[in-house]
Amino acid sequence: MALPSEPLSGLRTVRLTPRGGVFLGAGFVGLVVAYAAGWPALLAVSLFLFGAVIAGVGAVVVSPASIAIERRIEPPVAEQRRPVHVRLTARGQAAGALEWSEDLPRSVDVTGHAGGVLPVLRPDRPSQLIDYSFSARTRGSVPVGPLRIARTDPLGLASTRRRVGGVDHVTVLPRIHPVELPFAVRRTDPDTGASTVFGAVGDQLDIVARGYRAGDPMRNMDWRATARRGELMVRTETAATTAATGLLLDVRQEVWPDSTAFEWAVEYAASVIAALDERHAPVRLAAGRTTTTDAIAGLVALATVHPGAGAPQPADLLRDLATVDVQVVHVITGPGGAPDVSRLPALPTGALGLVSVVARRSVPLDPPPGWQVVQRDANAAVGTSHDA
Repeated sequence: MALPSEPLSGLRTVRLTPRGGVFLGAGFVGLVVAYAAGWPALLAVSLFLFGAVIAGVGAVVVSPASIAIERRIEPPVAEQRRPVHVRLTARGQAAGALEWSEDLPRSVDVTGHAGGVLPVLRPDRPSQLIDYSFSARTRGSVPVGPLRIARTDPLGLASTRRRVGGVDHVTVLPRIHPVELPFAVRRTDPDTGASTVFGAVGDQLDIVARGYRAGDPMRNMDWRATARRGELMVRTETAATTAATGLLLDVRQEVWPDSTAFEWAVEYAASVIAALDERHAPVRLAAGRTTTTDAIAGLVALATVHPGAGAPQPADLLRDLATVDVQVVHVITGPGGAPDVSRLPALPTGALGLVSVVARRSVPLDPPPGWQVVQRDANAAVGTSHDA
């Protein structure tokens, strides 16, 4: 997005370089000594030093640069420690070369050079700056920019420094880990129509045997099942549908006395959403007052979520989350939310509920009717989390 810069003009933006400071200090001292000692040669040298500094200031003020910056970022949403590519293009006019550097937070690692020298700009020719990449070490919204432009006079005595262009943001997602998916798959028998809910996504059989029907190809015959049952059996895939899952992350500030446990919970929630999306399973996320209805929006919401005061109670959020089309409800809370677990309302008929309490130490748990409660150790790796 191209944003016009402010003109690099005005004395308020001028700074003396170390060399300019030496020139100014030497000129002042020489002027005092020349007047005190009556030394005309020293007076001339002092006036020359003063004049050089004034000329340097004038050189960077008189002919300002007019610049617009276009910044392209790919991808705008990235995982942690995955490279994000940035390309900058400058358009405008500047009399001389300009030094530039990109404003980036300390939480990113830069590959390449996020700074350099911008060649002379002409209105008829855009100048592409050096491309660079960075990777973020933490989740969140990472600001990129504005661009810092510095111009120095030919003698290196004075410079102007201004911010050019706007600020773009890159959304950095939480880390994704392999996790179990409790109550995630519902399988329907194609012959009887009976529906069975499995406790976790795993290696359940995708192929079942049913009785032979006229017209079934012989290559689908299941001879082992035929020998066992004493009648012709045919291999066929089960008609499997994935249960809709409602995920609720408790973001009340008083629930999370330990920030480490909250970050663990965010990564766990993101991992569950990613695993559900991989299996084309519908998922809803409620995190505070933010509610999403698809996996991508849920991951983006988790990138910037933080505990806050005044966040709603889980019981209040369940009224909108545990609807008739949601068959699995998963509540994630912290050690401070353990007393509220026993007060969770009953779920609709046929729905399954799980509460994960994330804490660094053991906390007493009182499961409400119709819910399963699991404590998850925030000291362990998220990828090693298993359900009891």
